[in-house]
Amino acid sequence: METCCNAIPHRPSSPSSLEWKFIWAFILNGGLAVTELAMSIVTGSTAVLADGLMNVDDLFALGFSIYSERKTQQDPDERRTFGYGRMDALAGFVKGCLLLLSSLVVLLQAGRLLLVPETVAGTTVLIIGSASLAVNFISSVMLKADACCSLNARGTYACMTYDMIGSVSLITSGLLSQYFSVVYFDVAAALLIAFFMVKSGWGIFKEGARLFLQSAPTDFPYDTFEKTVLAIKGVTSVGDIHVWSLTPREHHLTCKVTIKIENICDCERIVGDIERICSEQFDINHLTIQPVYNGQTLKRFCKTRT
Repeated sequence: METCCNAIPHRPSSPSSLEWKFIWAFILNGGLAVTELAMSIVTGSTAVLADGLMNVDDLFALGFSIYSERKTQQDPDERRTFGYGRMDALAGFVKGCLLLLSSLVVLLQAGRLLLVPETVAGTTVLIIGSASLAVNFISSVMLKADACCSLNARGTYACMTYDMIGSVSLITSGLLSQYFSVVYFDVAAALLIAFFMVKSGWGIFKEGARLFLQSAPTDFPYDTFEKTVLAIKGVTSVGDIHVWSLTPREHHLTCKVTIKIENICDCERIVGDIERICSEQFDINHLTIQPVYNGQTLKRFCKTRT
């Protein structure tokens, strides 16, 4: 969903506002999921079943999203010194796993329908597809602005967006089923929905795994960072650079900086310059710097060297 993030301003909702967006999306998708699962039995449509399963996934994910959003608002404590921000990544990771598992169910059902064809109620499928399109459109619009800064919101936004494509597939299947007796249009719609399940689920799964493994931001420029810090007066070398993302919008960095100074106050200036550079140029939210003094500096300010 990088395209979305580049296209809209980074003004995420407040935590309480985002929680209410999840609640409203949960209510809308809950009604739709119950209706689609019931009507998949009535109509015999695999595409309706596939779309219903996607909405069941959305319900589990939205329920967990509501819980995790409340947890992220809790203050750090002795056991969670960084707070509960990684609950956001956990919610997105769970969403990705659910999508991948449900895509397998859809593929199995589509295979069964190919072996044992059933009649599809085209008009009913058409109505359900239209309702599904409306619900998913409203939900995706609500979460669009938060998709850049929260893996939790991004996972749900991606699914709502891909669900809209699945809804269009349902509408197409319903239209074609009114004029043709074969069920292959319905199966094709189900397979298309399964494809987008895998596509969105795998992407969110990888992003969640990346955060759990404390990987660096994908676009962090190590060489540029090192050159920029070395350009600060008094810095002679930079080493042990470690960067990782706690959440999609919270990045941490630690490093050792060897310094040569003429005045003891220069150390504070250097640290301040590095903090400013990290914040303004490299989007680092939490920085830990270990100053290392070269031999000349130690001779100047220390009577004995240990």
